[in-house]
Amino acid sequence: MRLHDSWTEDMMCRRGRRLARMREAAFDDRAQATLEYALTVAALMAVVAALALLWRAGETGVLARLVEDACSHVLDGMGLLDIALY
Repeated sequence: MRLHDSWTEDMMCRRGRRLARMREAAFDDRAQATLEYALTVAALMAVVAALALLWRAGETGVLARLVEDACSHVLDGMGLLDIALY
């Protein structure tokens, strides 16, 4: 019996193609995982930056000024109008 007959060569080719498909599928999964990781990290950094901006705005008094500007007492209304809007 020969060492490499046609059946053995056929099986080796099939295994080689199957292995190539498995490698390709594994690479696709790794690429997807990398993309998901990158998107998650970007979203997390956006949340951290937004919280830092809110903290800074509260610390410097920007939020307090916005509240004061939104209240009805800034209108300098005359008594009744001021009380009605409050």
